[in-house]
Amino acid sequence: MWLNYLKIAFRNLLKNKAFAGINILGLAMGLACCLLIVTYILDAVSYDSHHKDGDHIYRVGTEFTFGENATKTGSTPSPLARAIKEDFPEVLESARLVQAPQVEKYLIRYEEEAFYETSGMHVDSTYFQVLTYRFLEGDAKHCLDAPFQAVISDEMSRKLFGQASAIGKTLKVESLWGEETFKVTGVFEKGAYKSHIEANFFMSAMSGGMGARFYRTTEWAGNNLFFTYIKLRPDADPEALEAKLPEWLDGYLGNQAEQMGFSKVHFLEPLKDIYLKSEADSSFAAIGPSGDITYLYLLGSLAIFILLIACINFMNLTTAKATIRAHEVGIRKVVGATRRALLGQFMTETLVFTLIAVVIAHGLSELALPYFNRLFGASMEVDLWTNMHILPWMLLFILFTTFLAGFYPAIYLSSFRPVSIFKGTLGQKLSVRQMRKGLVVLQFIISIALIQGALVINEQMEYVKNTNLGFDASTKIILPLSSNEAADKYKSLKQELLKDARIREVGATTHYPGIYNINDMILFGEGQAARDGRHAFTTYAEPDYLDMMDFELVSGRKFSKDRVADTMVSTVVNETLAKGLGYTPETAIGKPMSFEWQGQRVDYTIIGVLKDFHHESLHQEIDGYGFFWSLNGGLSYLIAEVESSDLSGLLTSMEKSWQQVNPDEPFAYHFFDENLEKSYLPDLRISGLIRWGTGLAILISCLGLLGLATFAAERRMKEIGVRKVLGASVENIVGLLSREFIILIVIALVISTPLAWYAMTQWLQNFHYHIDMPWWVFLVAGILAILVAAATISWQAIQAARSNPVKALRMD
Repeated sequence: MWLNYLKIAFRNLLKNKAFAGINILGLAMGLACCLLIVTYILDAVSYDSHHKDGDHIYRVGTEFTFGENATKTGSTPSPLARAIKEDFPEVLESARLVQAPQVEKYLIRYEEEAFYETSGMHVDSTYFQVLTYRFLEGDAKHCLDAPFQAVISDEMSRKLFGQASAIGKTLKVESLWGEETFKVTGVFEKGAYKSHIEANFFMSAMSGGMGARFYRTTEWAGNNLFFTYIKLRPDADPEALEAKLPEWLDGYLGNQAEQMGFSKVHFLEPLKDIYLKSEADSSFAAIGPSGDITYLYLLGSLAIFILLIACINFMNLTTAKATIRAHEVGIRKVVGATRRALLGQFMTETLVFTLIAVVIAHGLSELALPYFNRLFGASMEVDLWTNMHILPWMLLFILFTTFLAGFYPAIYLSSFRPVSIFKGTLGQKLSVRQMRKGLVVLQFIISIALIQGALVINEQMEYVKNTNLGFDASTKIILPLSSNEAADKYKSLKQELLKDARIREVGATTHYPGIYNINDMILFGEGQAARDGRHAFTTYAEPDYLDMMDFELVSGRKFSKDRVADTMVSTVVNETLAKGLGYTPETAIGKPMSFEWQGQRVDYTIIGVLKDFHHESLHQEIDGYGFFWSLNGGLSYLIAEVESSDLSGLLTSMEKSWQQVNPDEPFAYHFFDENLEKSYLPDLRISGLIRWGTGLAILISCLGLLGLATFAAERRMKEIGVRKVLGASVENIVGLLSREFIILIVIALVISTPLAWYAMTQWLQNFHYHIDMPWWVFLVAGILAILVAAATISWQAIQAARSNPVKALRMD
């Protein structure tokens, strides 16, 4: 029986090639979209799923409250890890991880080789007992028992030692924290698992500068730089433990935080939730990639919508052709075919179409994969043989698509009564025509809403691109000072660089807009206590940096190289900080700005107020910001403002200047404006995704519209012939065939507009600074959809209008 169904299915496919081609192509596009998106989603949900006892591992986070503002981070103070293990029996083990502040890259030296390596972490000896890594060399349990031991990735091992064993080799690791020698005690496979911790090597915590400066601190209020992971006993209740933390913290913290002007509590995050569902602000000392579960919901919804559009095409085209297959159904019923058998036949046909579409979809997804990987910064594969975990999902798509696309047409076709068929009174039921119209409206509701969303997102990204950030990021090149020696020689390097006439200015700083700033504190003004102060970020910079960045001065002055005293007691603040200190920009000049640290009060005098600038992305509200000037070095970045007409030649010149001053260190650079763009990477990806999905949705919808227009023209050929004989013009006939579809699209526009308006309003709330909702994008989207649909319909309508009326009237 099933073999017979297959024969009939292929026979009908070959008999109606145009109909089959439109259906299969539409389904293939929808399935290709689903295949790519599911591959990405499966990749995202696999993060941190490999850890042994992963269900019992948690990261301890901190929620800070500054006045009425609260911020959650994934970090804690240094002593928390040891104390939480000692004080709570439900905690089996704890481990800390920290990135050295102000270190973008480490300078790694081995024998005569020297190169930069990013993502180096200091960790406790218990780190690999809490978190799971696949070791290729060494003992995970004891590899960091002693100071000055290091575990490196297999990539780093190959770069340093080729195919030779790394165990026992010694490396010199240099940063702004000094130069230290580490013995390699282990090698882990970096690509074995997906993790929210992006590390190329781990160093034992109690090693040199970092150990002395941070790991021995007993400070509970400040120094919240450490990522603390705990493993609980299998029978422990994490919610009960979390409920005990506020009172427990008070016993260690006392009134330290209150004296400094804030409050804090700790919370627990399940390890498996960190990548996609973390409540912590990822801009605070991120230690690796972070995802967003909202984006996965959006991706999944987009996949469903596009597949739904493709299935609607199939349903509409199949029911539209119902009258053509009516005699086949009538004859089968007369010779004894049951409705169940007919249902099986039509569902089998849908399954054949779907299977062919799956094969084409796999090829389409392979073609689209490079673009998709670039869009999401991924390295995915869609090969079903190498990624067998995709296979169950593909089978699910096949079953879902077959049922969704084929069930209603099968029910409808199998319901025909033989008497009505052979009497010629079958016609098309009103309910079926209305159903088909409703499905067309649904298709275009989705398509138009996507167009509207894409236009709003594009407007917001243009706003981001063109907003005055309060400084000039163009034509600026950043040179990281990744070692003490380079930092100490920055003045010499600056002099060498300025010898090139293409370099206008050079300035040095510890932080620049767009990167994480570790230096935040509560600052207060005259007559205020710390608890009344303002949260703010601070940065050390030299005077040339403030001039080069074109920060606008509102009142007072900037640092002056002729006034060395500015380095001791002076500060330049932004408008927000001045107001938070209780001053106006004008009255702030000459007034004190203070902070308290470990019971000591430190005072500065405000000499200048800068116009507010966006030191973070437009997602965040502008916070207080203060600049200090230090003559003692310790600056992390040298930034050069350059002529951009010959970047290649300029970079060669800059490299020569670097090598002249720092002959033992590689030259590295990046562009300021490109760094800023990274702050909006998720938004740029969403923008690209929506554009991609919109184009696909419109294309599939128009394929279906083309098919329906074709059948509408075929069904009305005699009417068209009569009208032409009676004098109707081509324009009259095109209008006749197009009017019904255009009305449906206008209805879709009316329905989609409030839905898109609401969705885009919610999306814009992710930005503290955003556009007002532009009304015109909804009108433009509607006009665009109507024009595209009209062009699609008109092509077929014109063909019908130009046909020979005599031929149409001779048809039986």
